[in-house]
Amino acid sequence: MSENHQGIITKIEQQEKNKSRYSVYVDHQFAFGISEDLLVKFRLLKGKEIDSSVMEKIVLEEEQHKANNYAFKLLSYRGRTKQEMEIKLREKGYEASVVEKTIGFLQSNNYINDEDFASSYIRDKVNIQKLGKMRIKQELYQKGIDKNIIQEAISEQIDPEEELETALNLGRKKLDSAYRNDDKNAQYRKLGSFLQRKGFDYDVIKKVLHVLLK
Repeated sequence: MSENHQGIITKIEQQEKNKSRYSVYVDHQFAFGISEDLLVKFRLLKGKEIDSSVMEKIVLEEEQHKANNYAFKLLSYRGRTKQEMEIKLREKGYEASVVEKTIGFLQSNNYINDEDFASSYIRDKVNIQKLGKMRIKQELYQKGIDKNIIQEAISEQIDPEEELETALNLGRKKLDSAYRNDDKNAQYRKLGSFLQRKGFDYDVIKKVLHVLLK
């Protein structure tokens, strides 16, 4: 379609599978699908003249509209980091320019915020899963959070004394249940491995083993 091509909208019909979308026909040929919002925005009506530059603009804006809606769908399931959202949008097949605009839109409206995500993630992992900071750091790093953001959030959200108390409580429960019939060497080895898997650092593990198995 050349830049100067002119056409007439000959039909606009509601799509059966999605009532909020419409199919637009130009010169009796299907030209593009469009959301109801954009249909109103561009004031598209049967019999209206339209040229290729306008159609290209509509198609690009429609693609952006789809990408934004897909991002909102993802966020309805759970929060996402910037990197996670970028990966999902690329996997969906959106062009880099569309992905960049969607990310910018989400950030400017605070729909995605890596600082807030990190703080919320740490609270959940500490309070619900009882994880140590080493594992939490690794998980956040894998989600694309900047190391400085992670460190700041860890410092704000995790109190060293509370983390040690959590590790001690987990250790006591293991010694009273799964490891209760093991000899001290086995308890020492198994408890150390367990706490390491939970993400506690060497200093915390050393203190727990000293207190519980001295």
